Amino acid sequence: MFKKIIDYILRNKIVAGIVIIYSLAMISVIDWGIPNISHPYNYHMDEWHQLQSIRAIIEHGSPNISGAANGTVFQFLLSGIYLIPFILFKIVDPFSIKSGAESLLMQKELFEILRLNTLIFGALSILALSSLMKKYFKTNPVLTLVFFTITPVWLALSNYFKYDIALTFWIISSLFFLLKYGTNTTLKNYIITGIFCALAIATKISAIPLLVIYLLSFFYFNLNRKKEYRHLLFGLLVFVLIFLSLGIPDLILQRGDYREYLYSNLVRDPMIFDNFILKHNPWWVYLIKKIIPLNFGYIFSGITALALIYWSIKLNIRKFKNETFVFISMIMFMISLVPLELGANGNRLLVILPFFAILSSLFIQRLINSFPSLKHRIYALLAFLFIFQFYQSFAMISIKWEKDIRELFAVWLVENIQKGSTIGIQNIPIYQLLPDIIVKEFYLKDENNVFKYQIVDERGQLPGIVVITNKEFDLNHLKKSPKKSLLARLDNEGYRKLKEFKPPEILYKTMGDEFDFYSSGLVPIWTISIYEQDKNPQN
Repeated sequence: MFKKIIDYILRNKIVAGIVIIYSLAMISVIDWGIPNISHPYNYHMDEWHQLQSIRAIIEHGSPNISGAANGTVFQFLLSGIYLIPFILFKIVDPFSIKSGAESLLMQKELFEILRLNTLIFGALSILALSSLMKKYFKTNPVLTLVFFTITPVWLALSNYFKYDIALTFWIISSLFFLLKYGTNTTLKNYIITGIFCALAIATKISAIPLLVIYLLSFFYFNLNRKKEYRHLLFGLLVFVLIFLSLGIPDLILQRGDYREYLYSNLVRDPMIFDNFILKHNPWWVYLIKKIIPLNFGYIFSGITALALIYWSIKLNIRKFKNETFVFISMIMFMISLVPLELGANGNRLLVILPFFAILSSLFIQRLINSFPSLKHRIYALLAFLFIFQFYQSFAMISIKWEKDIRELFAVWLVENIQKGSTIGIQNIPIYQLLPDIIVKEFYLKDENNVFKYQIVDERGQLPGIVVITNKEFDLNHLKKSPKKSLLARLDNEGYRKLKEFKPPEILYKTMGDEFDFYSSGLVPIWTISIYEQDKNPQN
């Protein structure tokens, strides 16, 4: 086994190098934002909810309960199995953690282990994409992997324990076996393909286009052949059985309720976006002009736009059978994002990244094949352009090497605010991205706390000091919100801003203003402001 790994590395030095660099980059920021002695709960609360889903499956038979991450079962079940050796060797015990405010050192170790799970799926995604490009497009995979890995959304999400990176692996694997079925349309290949497509959807329901793609592949790859419809029926049967048993067994056994999951994704989020003051109307213009370039990088998005124009003209089942199939599959996934409107950002956009990387790299290869004398100039231009792509993407890692503003603000509070002062904060504190000390003291409720805390809104009594997060977004980009009303009240009652900490400057350089930064869905960091009531207001 070890010899095979060494042989693979020697035969694929650049691919192995990309995996190693990617892995080292993720390990370098593995402790960012996870619970420790300075603060309970994760900076990205999705991680905490996903951990609760693992516990909920074991304890309640479903992740679709209060406090857990609602959705399909497979990835949470797989993560639970992954944790078994760590539990048996008593490295961690996730079931002993009764709340996010206790066992903080164990939580730190637990989330390090869980983030390594994400890293494993990230590395497997790169290797699977490499194999796909070599086997079914007969091309060097390096350019595809560069397009794929050096993107803000990929590097941002690779640092969290969430199912999105695992989903990407299952999508790439599904595409691999779909193309394998295209080369040899046997029943065995169709069933294996169905298994992988079902596992992708069982990981996260946003892979549902794979069901349509799976059915389409039967007709697409048997276009001028006699169709064995029993293959279609057997394949579909296996697909359904896998999805029911590993995706939604809790629904079948009446242990889970998916209504909240579907409502939040398809109804509530689009309603929230109706409250946005958009810089570009309609919403899809802003999605194309800003959200996609912020998530995939301006340079890569530009290359992808050219590639999609090229392939839309060149679509030809006979000449470009696999390329056309990938293009059609990408369109299916893009259509599935339409109901999400501006919610098609961050992790929800990740499902189309493999298709963009494949089609863009194949477009560049076609360009080089058409103009061989310009080969070196094209590569030189790409290298130059990717300096900017790297700068934009690298920000997702470099900001996590610095002290987070939640740490810095916590130090400032202790040094500048009188001990015992009551600080007003909005509900719910763990979702407000507040300074570490506030989150820690609010939830630990220790008698030796430095400060006292009071939940405030635009109507109730206010203490002399109030901490607000993400104020620019609400003030400038929402039609109305409780925070906007509270800020207006602070202004009317003579509160003045004492101090403000903003996210690292590099994020604003690469993302634009607060609305763009928030809408990208990439980084859980907001501006933090502290206000104090003026004791001697001028009349």
